[in-house]
Amino acid sequence: MMRRSMLALCLMALTVPACASRYKVDTEAPAYAGKAKMTVKTNKTGNRELDIHVDHLAPAHRVDPSLRTYAVWISVPGHGVTKAGLLDYNPKRRTGKLSATTPHAKFEVIISLESNPSASTPSQQVVLRKLVARN
Repeated sequence: MMRRSMLALCLMALTVPACASRYKVDTEAPAYAGKAKMTVKTNKTGNRELDIHVDHLAPAHRVDPSLRTYAVWISVPGHGVTKAGLLDYNPKRRTGKLSATTPHAKFEVIISLESNPSASTPSQQVVLRKLVARN
């Protein structure tokens, strides 16, 4: 009886996705005041689900009048940089959020200020970089 219970618990542990990894990161110049919280978890298909929430984020045009938005990028060594999307920015609350998925277990999250929301590569105005490793 005890062996069956232990076996059942072990099988359940193998089928339940792993707990999420959490990261707290401060933004860099020129958006000094931002505080980012990132959560990465592995879903049932083995992909990583990334959730980003940034507080105290200045509007892009306040940093530089030519800037329009914040873009989130996923950089994987040997695979280049891919745009995950644009932060969903709330100017009233000065917060931004984004959810994205990647198949890679190790990647770098980059948030940049962009003058063109359709940019295909990050600008030089990077406000956050964080290496993420999630097994």
